Parts: sequence; structure tokens; C-alpha cells
Amino acid sequence: MGIAIENLAVAYGGQRVIDGLELTIEPGSFFTLLGPSGCGKTTLLRTIAGFVPAERGHLRFGGTEVTHLPPHKRDIGMVFQDYALFPDKTVFDNVAYGLRARKQAEGVIKSKVQAALERVGLGHLGQRHPAALSGGQRQRVALARALVIQPQVLLMDEPLSNLDAKLRLQVRETIVELQREAKITTVFVTHDREEALAMSDRIGVMNQGRLEQVGTAAQIYREPRTSYVADFVGGANLVEVETMARQAGETGPVVLDGTAIAARAPAALAAGRATLVARPEDILLAEPGTAGTLPGRIAHRQYLGGKTSYKVVLDSGRVLAVDLQSGAHDRFEPGAKVGLGFDPARTLVLAS
Repeated sequence: MGIAIENLAVAYGGQRVIDGLELTIEPGSFFTLLGPSGCGKTTLLRTIAGFVPAERGHLRFGGTEVTHLPPHKRDIGMVFQDYALFPDKTVFDNVAYGLRARKQAEGVIKSKVQAALERVGLGHLGQRHPAALSGGQRQRVALARALVIQPQVLLMDEPLSNLDAKLRLQVRETIVELQREAKITTVFVTHDREEALAMSDRIGVMNQGRLEQVGTAAQIYREPRTSYVADFVGGANLVEVETMARQAGETGPVVLDGTAIAARAPAALAAGRATLVARPEDILLAEPGTAGTLPGRIAHRQYLGGKTSYKVVLDSGRVLAVDLQSGAHDRFEPGAKVGLGFDPARTLVLAS
């Protein structure tokens, strides 16, 4: 069942937080709302859930209007950041809670709960209490509780943020596997770019209560429409340049510190100031004076295992981040002069 949001407006204390938002989420897809704290992503999720009222607009699940329905009538499953488990109930009873609220028979409840716990790898822990579980196990209990009621829509609010790096990866994989298996339309909120890119069918990048861009992970990463998206999703280098007018998709020169660099324009541009977008992994280092490169100096080098990260200072004083695969390029020492090469197929120029 898909989700359709039309002209949505939400206000807190008379202040408009979301205004005129439009969004369509395909049935059975995994959709992520990505953005920094305070951008409106959790407010939007809670509005979809029914915890925050809409001031204006329409919210539909499939063809059903749910804009003014209370949460318990929207047929949603919810997974919270802090797990929200009942500490006095066993794992089994926590997962069974929604089924008992729907007055299902105890025999059916026992079968469904055990199946749900088996799916998240906790079939042997049904009689434990949450306090006896690790953080990753608690989050999987919360996931089982949300899925066992077989909701139309699954909503997840930063469910991995309280887990350490290894557990986060394990639970992330569990969530994706179960969502694909159940084919439940899922809205997932996170500020973590790696989570969003790895898990999502589509991503909506939020900025100050509006959707800055919606697309697949590859579209968001490789074809950012704005410098905000380019910077937030992957930490691109953003540099002011001069450009000539060009059509959408056209590759041509831009001028950076007096040197012409080829860059592609995803959208039509007028002549004048623009923003060069170059991801750290798309810049190459070469010997100083190499044709077609921009002169610079290595200010800092950091070995990170599979890659080596550099900070390179241009003659103008601008600092660019460069990531290279560790090994062949480690000959560039701090203080060394280098030439920076830009891949014209992956270097973008956007309106400032």
C-alpha cells in the first residue's frame, strides 16, 4: 500500500514547520527521510503516524484518506529510537501486545509471536525481560512487535542510532531483509547518510521542512540538484567558480583560481558564478605541473585502511578533501606539491 501526501502543512505553536509538502511513496518500497537534526523529518514521520496533526493537506494510504484518523486506526507499525519496550513484560508479551489489543485468540497470538521472534533471531529469548537483553536484541524485539501485527505501513524513527557500529550494521541488515520479505511500505528516518544509501529504494533529503530532492540512492549521490544535497550526502567539496552559460547535461569549462576545469551541468546554467561539486574520491593526485591539473600542496594525510584521506591547499588558500585508495598514492607526503585532476564525467557545476 502506497502513501500519498498532498500540500501538507504542519505547525508547532503557531510556527509553520512543514508547508506545502508533496510526496508519493510506492507500495512495498523502503523510503528514507534523510537530513540533519531539526530539518523536519521526524515531524513528517509523526504526522504520517498520526501523532502530530496536519494543519492542511491530505494524507492517503492507498486510496484511503487517513489525514484525521487517530494513530490506532491507521494500521501502522512503529519502531522508535529508544525501543519503547515495556520493562515489566517479557519479550513474548511485548511482541504480543498489539495482537492482544486486537483481541486475537491466544493460540493465534502464540503462533504469530513465536514466528516473529524466530524471524529476528530471538526465538529462544521469549521469556526474558528487556533489561536482560543487549541494545541490538531490544531493537529486534521492537521490530518484531511492529511486524507481528502485519501493518499496512511500517514507520521507523532513527532505530539504529543507539547501537554501536557493529550492532548497527547487523540490525540494519535484519531490517532490510525483513522489509523485503514482508513487502511492507516502510518510512525510515535517519541522519546517517550511509544508512540511507545502503538501505533505501528511494531517499528524500529534507532541509528546513521541505524535500530538497527525492530519488534513488545513486541519483541522490551522483546527481545532486543542489549544493546542500551534494554536501550532506557524501561531504562533497563545494567551490565557487565562474562558468559560461550551458544547457542541461552539457560538459564544459569552469574557471577555478584562474585554471579551466571541465565539469558537467545537470541543469541549465546562466553565465557567472556557480558552485563546483567534486567528491573526494573523484579527485586524483598527480605530480606537480601535470597537464590539466590544478596546483596544490598536501597539508595533511590520514591513513584509513582501505583509503588514504588528504587535505590539499590550493595556491589561493582553498582546502580540498581528496580520498585515494591506499597503496600506490601513499608517496604523497605532507608538504609535497601536487597537481589535482578532476574527472569531467563526475565533477558537477550547479547554480550557486
